[in-house]
Amino acid sequence: MVAGPIERAGNLIPQFEAKRNFSYSQGTSGLKLILWGLFKKMVIADQLAVVVNAVYSSPENFNGWGIVFATFLFGFQIYCDFSGYSDIAIGTARLFGIELMTNFQTPYFSTSFREFWHRWHISLSTWFRDYLYIPLGGNRFRNSKMG
Repeated sequence: MVAGPIERAGNLIPQFEAKRNFSYSQGTSGLKLILWGLFKKMVIADQLAVVVNAVYSSPENFNGWGIVFATFLFGFQIYCDFSGYSDIAIGTARLFGIELMTNFQTPYFSTSFREFWHRWHISLSTWFRDYLYIPLGGNRFRNSKMG
């Protein structure tokens, strides 16, 4: 659940209630997504974790560049971890005829922090926006022309 995607009831419930038939293309697409997610999680993220954990557990044994490099690797580790879990969840749901929202859209290719935020863990970002930010008064602005 934490890795996402965090799907809205308005999207899920109608899909649960609808009659679904197995689709070969949906099944193969789901399996490919599951395998890609497992690859990102087990091959990339878990292997990067070995290096990152070694550096972070004993930073005194590394120079500044080693720590910077480990921090760079950590960024890719956490992305492959979260997006891998999301891909596995989306692919598994697809096997059962359920479509979940895309949760990551190549965030490291963003050109600004704002764009990065919109591409990283999309379901969590939109959940925070809709259930915390806006209800707590966010997204309100005063138009100077209106007084």
